[in-house]
Amino acid sequence: MEKGRVSHSSLFLMRLVSGSTDTRVAAVAPKKVAKTAVMRNKIRRKIYEALKVIKPTLKPSFHAIVLAKPAMMQKKQIEIVADMRELFVKANLLR
Repeated sequence: MEKGRVSHSSLFLMRLVSGSTDTRVAAVAPKKVAKTAVMRNKIRRKIYEALKVIKPTLKPSFHAIVLAKPAMMQKKQIEIVADMRELFVKANLLR
């Protein structure tokens, strides 16, 4: 991941490595964003739910880590999906 690219949006930071055989995306909610494990798990579930919507339009063969930013706590799921789509467009990963 240190050699990969970094993309930002208002709600997320994404570290990306391309050239792998399959596509994998991991969601991370740091303690800086949410202090309790319950809140971090909720954030991760929201990220994975947004990925389900976007996944059919993603290009294949990359690994990514999506890190949540503190602003995500107050956003609704529709806004999260829109921001994540914007993040993948910036990273040039949508078909």
